[in-house]
Amino acid sequence: KIMKKIIKTFLYNFFILFFIYLCLFSTNKVFANTYKIENIEISNEYSTNFNKDDIIDKAFIKAFQTLIGKLTISKNHKFLKEQNLKLIKSFVDSFSVVNENFEDSKYNGIFEINFDKSKVLSFLRNQNIFHSSMIEKNILFIPIFINLDNESVLLFDENPFYKYWNYDKNDQFLLKYILQNEDLDDYQLIQDRINFIENYDFKEIISKYELNENYIILIVFQDIDNFKTFSKFNINSVKSNFKVDFKKFRFDNMDKIKQLIISLKTRYDDEWKKINLINTSIKLNIQLNLDSKNIFFIEKIEKILDEIELIEKYHISYFNNNVTRYSILSNSTPDKLLNELKKFNIKVSNDNNIWTLNE
Repeated sequence: KIMKKIIKTFLYNFFILFFIYLCLFSTNKVFANTYKIENIEISNEYSTNFNKDDIIDKAFIKAFQTLIGKLTISKNHKFLKEQNLKLIKSFVDSFSVVNENFEDSKYNGIFEINFDKSKVLSFLRNQNIFHSSMIEKNILFIPIFINLDNESVLLFDENPFYKYWNYDKNDQFLLKYILQNEDLDDYQLIQDRINFIENYDFKEIISKYELNENYIILIVFQDIDNFKTFSKFNINSVKSNFKVDFKKFRFDNMDKIKQLIISLKTRYDDEWKKINLINTSIKLNIQLNLDSKNIFFIEKIEKILDEIELIEKYHISYFNNNVTRYSILSNSTPDKLLNELKKFNIKVSNDNNIWTLNE
């Protein structure tokens, strides 16, 4: 009897301590998550008034603007980027100077800024602004330029939208463009279909590439006064077509070319963000059951919960020596959350709205 009592007391104390550990672990992990913004370049004149703190503040502002550009749809950018420095600094979790030098009376520095994810997302929720999962994506990009006056096609380096599309490496964009190869057979295929190019499916060309499931085709029509653009967007099985018109300009006007390219890239990134948009107005409460004896699996699940951006917050709601139960608040439908868990090879069984997780 005495031995049974000792064992019972030991197990009781063990699980109480383990419960405390889990609570501390889960709280710390959620607030430790960060958004990392890299390669923030800051240049400034080096003089007697030089102040390193001013440089760091500029890096914070630029990094925050980059983060907002990646997280939210462009219609929200102006409002969000106008936030004051004090607020931006409150989001900073840590930063580092990756490289810096002084040359020709000028300071050049490259910074890496980590923003506290929970604080940034809380701010966006309070502003009623939905954010997107910050997922970069490689896509095939085929730009075609057609002069309607003589029904000629400009491809490859003759086409300014091909030549300069990746000229400016802007880290704000999530979509990364792999340009079509300079293939003369492709040129002939397009030339032969110039009169119905908007309805052409481009299968003969797209099928040559590994990225054939994810592509954007940009067709630019030049008439007397305008550039009329028609885009075929097909990423992650989401398809859409849209048109945007621009006033005609000379090809040697690099500022105009850059402006048009940024405008189109912004539109494409918006379409991609809409696919990955997290609707924070959706509030899904789920109970997750885990085996209390499998400590390593519990730690693994907490790390996974931290990674899933659909999950707004979680905490341990119940605990005994058999079951550890988590209460999850998710900005998603049940099927979306299930799909996220499946990505980590987690098996889920559902009984009376309580999910039991297993490897």
